[in-house]
Amino acid sequence: MKKFKIFMAAAMLAVCTGASAQFTNTASTKSASPANADGWSTFWLEYNPSKFKYDVKNADDQSFTGLSVGYSQAFNVLPGKPLFLEAGLGLQYSFYSESGDSDDDYYYDYDSDTEVKFSMFSVKVPVNLLYKFDLPNSSVALMPYAGINLRYNLSAKVKATYDDGYYEESEEADLFDKKDMGSDKATWNRFQLGWNIGVKARFGSSFLVGLAYGNDFSEIAKKTKIGTTTISVGYVF
Repeated sequence: MKKFKIFMAAAMLAVCTGASAQFTNTASTKSASPANADGWSTFWLEYNPSKFKYDVKNADDQSFTGLSVGYSQAFNVLPGKPLFLEAGLGLQYSFYSESGDSDDDYYYDYDSDTEVKFSMFSVKVPVNLLYKFDLPNSSVALMPYAGINLRYNLSAKVKATYDDGYYEESEEADLFDKKDMGSDKATWNRFQLGWNIGVKARFGSSFLVGLAYGNDFSEIAKKTKIGTTTISVGYVF
């Protein structure tokens, strides 16, 4: 009986050791498999809540909204390993509007209202290094990443409209036009370079979502940089 128990224990140990070795070999094969290191293309849409961040004491940051559409391509950079360089090209539309009311004209029994509208179109080139983790027993892959973002602003305008109920007046300025801005120092810069860090999740072979945050290295205007949160969805092919 004692010999039988020893035999059974040895047999169980052999089975467990073999299963462990098989699991390790399978996991190793999966992590280095060519399929896991294949590149891909993505068509994406982004929601970009952003801020003009002023490096001026007691100045409040100005929030604005961005909407982007673009395309990117991921290339494997380390054979047999899921490390990728992803480069893309996108178009972003940024905007905000705000109104200010005044009761100073109560003598005439009407209110004055000033509305300011801002709009900007930009071309951006994100370049990121990401690592792909395939979650066990699922079709989900997580891809943390970090990189740089190059942005070239095609146009940026601000329009102010004054309306007191009897009289309306509006004025528009091109923020990249020295004549409209009055001086070189006040004129905005067209090119910015920034950083971003985030994570993407890929579901199956076609659907992707992402979340990231980034900030500019360079100024868009004197003592002004842009900080951006990015929520993205994409179609992978």
